[in-house]
Amino acid sequence: MKNKVKYIMLLLVSVVFILSACTPFDFNGLGSGKTATVGGTVTDATTGGALSGVTVKSGNISGTTDSEGKYVLYKVPISNTSISASKSGYITNTQSLSLVADEQKTVNFSLSPELTQDEELRIVLTWGESPRDLDSHLLVPADASHLNGYEVYYRAKGIDDSDEYPYAFLDVDDITSYGPETITIFNTLNQTYKYYVHNYSGEAEITTSNAKVQVYGRSGLIKTYNVPTSGSGLYWYVFDIDANGRIVDKNEILSTAPTL
Repeated sequence: MKNKVKYIMLLLVSVVFILSACTPFDFNGLGSGKTATVGGTVTDATTGGALSGVTVKSGNISGTTDSEGKYVLYKVPISNTSISASKSGYITNTQSLSLVADEQKTVNFSLSPELTQDEELRIVLTWGESPRDLDSHLLVPADASHLNGYEVYYRAKGIDDSDEYPYAFLDVDDITSYGPETITIFNTLNQTYKYYVHNYSGEAEITTSNAKVQVYGRSGLIKTYNVPTSGSGLYWYVFDIDANGRIVDKNEILSTAPTL
C-alpha cells in the first residue's frame, strides 16, 4: 500500500513538473522576469521646482519622491498600463504606461496645484529632450482699454493678478527640455482666446517632441492634447477658448502662427 502511495505521489510530481515546463508562469507580468524599472522627476507646474513627498504608483508598486523630486519604482509588471503621481494640494496626474521586460523607463510628472476659482484655467506644456525649447503662447482678446489684445509668452508674461488685464500669467518658462511651461488664466473675457506652441529652438521637428498639453480647471483635468506626429511647421495650434468659455479642439501643425 505504501509503495502504491509513493508511486502516485511521484506521478503527480512528475505531471506538475511537466506542466510547469510547458506552460510559462505569468501572474500580472511577475513571472519569467517580466518586470521593468520606472523612474523620473516630479515638478510643480507653476514653479518648475522639484516636488518632494509625492506618491508615485503603478498598480501595487509605489514609491515617494525625495528632496530632489526623484522617484524609482522597481519590479513594475510590464502588464501595468498606467502610472500616477499624487500629493495633497495638487491635482493627481495619471499617464499611460507601456513597458517591455527589463526596461528602465523614464516617466516625468508636472503637478498643478489645485485651482480654487470657477473661472480659473491652467495650461501645462511638457515635452521630451528634443527640441530643447518649446514656448507656450496665449492670445488674449482685446478689451475696452487694450484694443490690440495681448499675447502671453516669454517676452510678455502677463500679470499675476486676477483683477488686472490680461488676467493671465506665464508662471514658468522652460528652455532646457521637458518643461513644464505653464500659463494660468484667472478670468476669461467673452471673446475667443487662442493657445499654441512654438518650436523656438527648431532643433528637431515638433512632431517628434512627445509634447503634451494638459488643461486644468477647478474640477481637475479637463483636456489632454498630444502633439500630432505628422505635419510640417514650427507651430502647434492646440485649441481655442470660445466666447462661452468652451475649449475648442484644433490640434494641428502650422507653418505660420495663429492670430486673433
